Amino acid sequence: MDFWHDAAAQKRWLRRFALLTGVLLLPVLVLAVFARPSADDFIYAARTHAVVQQYGLDLPRLLRAAWDTNAYYYENWQGLYVSGFTLAFQPAIFGNRYYGATLVCVLLPLFFCLYGLARCVVLRLDAAQRRLPWALALLLTFAFIEGMPAPVEGLYWFNGAMNYLPYFSLAMLNAGLAFALCFADKLPTRRKFFYAAAGCVCSLVIGGGHQVAGLLNVLVLLLAAALCAVRRRNFWQVPALAAAMAGLLLNVLAPGTQVRTAGFAGAGFAEAVVKSFILAAMEWIRWLDVPLLCLLALLVLPLLHLTRSAVLSDRVFRHPWLGAAVTFVLMWAMIFLPSYTMGGIGAGRLLNVVWMTFVLGLAATEFLLLGWLERVRGVSLHGAEQFCRRQARRLPLFAAAMLLCMACIGSHTVKEGQDNYFATSLEAAYELANGSARRYADALDAREALLNDAAQPDVSIRPLNDDERPWLLFYTDVAPGPDMWGLTPYFGKQSVTISDFE
Repeated sequence: MDFWHDAAAQKRWLRRFALLTGVLLLPVLVLAVFARPSADDFIYAARTHAVVQQYGLDLPRLLRAAWDTNAYYYENWQGLYVSGFTLAFQPAIFGNRYYGATLVCVLLPLFFCLYGLARCVVLRLDAAQRRLPWALALLLTFAFIEGMPAPVEGLYWFNGAMNYLPYFSLAMLNAGLAFALCFADKLPTRRKFFYAAAGCVCSLVIGGGHQVAGLLNVLVLLLAAALCAVRRRNFWQVPALAAAMAGLLLNVLAPGTQVRTAGFAGAGFAEAVVKSFILAAMEWIRWLDVPLLCLLALLVLPLLHLTRSAVLSDRVFRHPWLGAAVTFVLMWAMIFLPSYTMGGIGAGRLLNVVWMTFVLGLAATEFLLLGWLERVRGVSLHGAEQFCRRQARRLPLFAAAMLLCMACIGSHTVKEGQDNYFATSLEAAYELANGSARRYADALDAREALLNDAAQPDVSIRPLNDDERPWLLFYTDVAPGPDMWGLTPYFGKQSVTISDFE
């Protein structure tokens, strides 16, 4: 029986695939136990931490404290009308040992939004492939974890990860909903209204996160709405697009956003356009590497099967280069926004979402290219498929080798001179083995105990040593400054100073 119609075979493959990826990701999960808060974690969670210290798990007071934090930063720093609320709940307000939950907070929405995207696309093209969305979501989540340019800012540092990734994840889900609504004439009326309403809710939530994710959401919905309106007279994406634009404007025009941008020397418009174009092109060159080729190789067979769907006309595949072009434009726009407003590309956590957009864009381009070869150029790929079927016993070994390569080599990192690090799994295993993760956690636990000592209103803390700074967990350490990360109000001290600072 053909694999795509053999439910038992698909179930076996999915089970083995999930087991292998779980084993490869085990060091990443274990390393989260040693993650600890730093930098803005303390600033945004000062109010909620104070509530926990005084009243324990008092949900009404915690929600009020989080809302007050959200309102304050909306007025005084950034227009994050949703993100400011979630950042107030960084797990360490209940104690450092709970901070590792950050990884779960990041990966759960990432995986399930990827599943939602894959489900909307796959089941529309082939309703029989009910297990394929799970496999694609798992593969892409695995690839994102292993190749993330700045893993500490995307996986282990709560303030950095939760300010970007959940909203990017929702933007992916929104893209899936928009794709499903492209075929609104084939959907039941209740489902059309449900998808449209869900798109509006997602868009409003995304708008309250980081502006780059909001801009990405607007551009993707704009593209979908324009294509459907022109070719199909279908306007079901318009409500979500309107909500996305309203949410982004509410963010951009917030009083706090004006305060923040005034503190940066933004680039001129023309300069930002050119600089962003060059940076986007450079990232294409840097990110086209071996792990990405492994991912694309693993996607060939499922994407080839989906290109043969009768739901899509041959016209969809006439210009496969448009996939790469749209991907480049999206990357350029995501880089342009911080370049224009703040004069630079931004932190590694921003590059994380740009890189994920790049990966998804290349997967879409591969889909269009395969369809172009078979349905436009008439190149038969059945021979290659038959070869794979004859090598069915070796395919699991091939797939395992590709996954192992992705788990070891990794992608290029954010800064020059850091390309000697492994992929996230292998680097996590290394940091667990050499004890740097343990030393990092022990040092910050000792610091927390000192800061929690009520008998010492004035505290002096030491910076972390070089051997207490594992690459995957360490974001930054204390330095002299007017706010000292907000440690003084967070721990209720009269003063916090640094000893032996070099």
